[in-house]
Amino acid sequence: MSPTQLIWRLHIPSPIVRRLSRDFAELSPGTVERCVADVERRGRHLGVDLTPRLVELVAREHLMSMVKSEPPSARRAERSSGE
Repeated sequence: MSPTQLIWRLHIPSPIVRRLSRDFAELSPGTVERCVADVERRGRHLGVDLTPRLVELVAREHLMSMVKSEPPSARRAERSSGE
């Protein structure tokens, strides 16, 4: 493994990712991290200078929509297995 690959594997999540991962425990940390990275990339693509607070707010809204958009069939499957 090269030193660069090692650095990528030792990636430490940002405070934004840590907070959102804590608030959205039902989603995997990887999903939260990808969401934050996507928000940052979209801002750069659009030429918008996003502050960390704005990145967190946009990512939080997107993650909330992911949690709320769970199909009813998945909720029924959880209840059935827990009975």
